[in-house]
Amino acid sequence: MNKLFKLNLRDIGGKCGIPKGLLLRSGKLSIFTEEECAAFCRKYDIKCVIDLRTPIESAEFPDPLPDGVEYLQIPLLKDAAVGITHETGSDAMTIIRNLRKHPEKLKEMVPDFKVLYKDIVTDEYSRANLDKAVAVMRQNAEKGICTLCHCTAGKDRTGIASMALLKSYGVSDEEIIKDFMRTNRNAFWPTIKKCFGVWLLTRNWDLVKTGYKCFMADRELIEIAIANY
Repeated sequence: MNKLFKLNLRDIGGKCGIPKGLLLRSGKLSIFTEEECAAFCRKYDIKCVIDLRTPIESAEFPDPLPDGVEYLQIPLLKDAAVGITHETGSDAMTIIRNLRKHPEKLKEMVPDFKVLYKDIVTDEYSRANLDKAVAVMRQNAEKGICTLCHCTAGKDRTGIASMALLKSYGVSDEEIIKDFMRTNRNAFWPTIKKCFGVWLLTRNWDLVKTGYKCFMADRELIEIAIANY
């Protein structure tokens, strides 16, 4: 599968006068080798990367950025908020593999996404970092600096950051929702592959359905974020 497809990369610009080619969103860059990441940054002229992941996630799957690209870690959640520890790690399929004989523990680790989406825009720590990320993206765009913002899959935290950025430019809620749901164009086949892996590992249909829901973008969730922003 093409790595750019897996990256869930897209341009946030092009709406309401937002400049194109200066505000990008994606999933984690650790899918690239150092050489591939350098070529990727050159291709899109990326000069700044905002990593919305937690410290444990970033340490486990670091961005292999070339010299000259500014790296800013601005977490939208604390590690504990998503049940991530150094012992469990942050990779979903690895966690499932390690706990495949304990489906009850796996289900306990799945966050309540409705609460998560609300918390990111209302919790003091999360909201402060969300506002900071938006401010950096806007400031860089005004200077003609291309910024890429990402989390792990480029779906939840990146989706909320994109929502906040688009809102700051006056983009309508419906357009924001459409942008958010575009993730599913890229997420569908990787999600099917992951769900097949979950089935092979666990033979538990409930976990497969839970995994599908976690890996795909849900309109209701971004509506919750918008309503509480």
